Amino acid sequence: MEPVLIDSSHNPLIKEYTRLKRSRRQREKSGKIAVEGPNLVKEALNAGLKPEAVFFSHDYFKSKSNPVTKILPDATRKYLISSEVFSKIAQTEKPQAVAAIFNFQRSGQKKIFKDSTNLAIILDRIQDPGNMGTIIRTAAASGVGIVYYTTGSTDPFSPKVLRATAGSVFHVAIEQIPDPCCLIKDLKAGGFKIIATAAEAKYYYWQADLNNSLAIIIGNEAGGIAENLLAQADLVVSIPLQGQVESLNAAVSSAVILYEVVRQRNQ
Repeated sequence: MEPVLIDSSHNPLIKEYTRLKRSRRQREKSGKIAVEGPNLVKEALNAGLKPEAVFFSHDYFKSKSNPVTKILPDATRKYLISSEVFSKIAQTEKPQAVAAIFNFQRSGQKKIFKDSTNLAIILDRIQDPGNMGTIIRTAAASGVGIVYYTTGSTDPFSPKVLRATAGSVFHVAIEQIPDPCCLIKDLKAGGFKIIATAAEAKYYYWQADLNNSLAIIIGNEAGGIAENLLAQADLVVSIPLQGQVESLNAAVSSAVILYEVVRQRNQ
């Protein structure tokens, strides 16, 4: 299908892309996400997501090094847009010359839980997009089967989080949980051990046996893990700190513990 020219930011598709980029409610209501940049678009395609529309700058579309058009489904609607329009819809300071609207229906919790591996993360009210994105990227790299996140967390499909994941968000299951206590009950019934982190815990993270089915709770940047979730943990562990540092950020803490899981399981 040959590309269609769009030269106005008032075009309905451009307006839809902008709404999806800006509004979490719109993303959740429509079951669509806005994706910007060759790498993110390519990763979404490789993960099997179906593009509703893909926008290209003229130069990028004609470029021989363009990796995106080669893997687009034949029926994909393609659009060429001017640099002026691209600059208006771009989330980054330097527009990356490719953007897309993808259909992205989120799977139900029961299906995800049934299909998940024996390693999960529960993110309790993670609010910083950089932290959320880095945790998702680390989770995908360390073999996590599913990332759960509680109400009050930042949207893992917002533009800032998508960029921080470097596309790994499309390769790991992610599910919002309205009732984390109920989830933990289900996980325990399924044979999962629940590990939580807290600065005052008497066990260090490397002292825990992390070889069996496991769910790790990572708490809010400022307040840590909610008390009702912390109370349900089978084991609470800490990461030792030196000097005057009181805590590590959520992304670093999750990476430390996840790669201890990797270390133990690969001995």
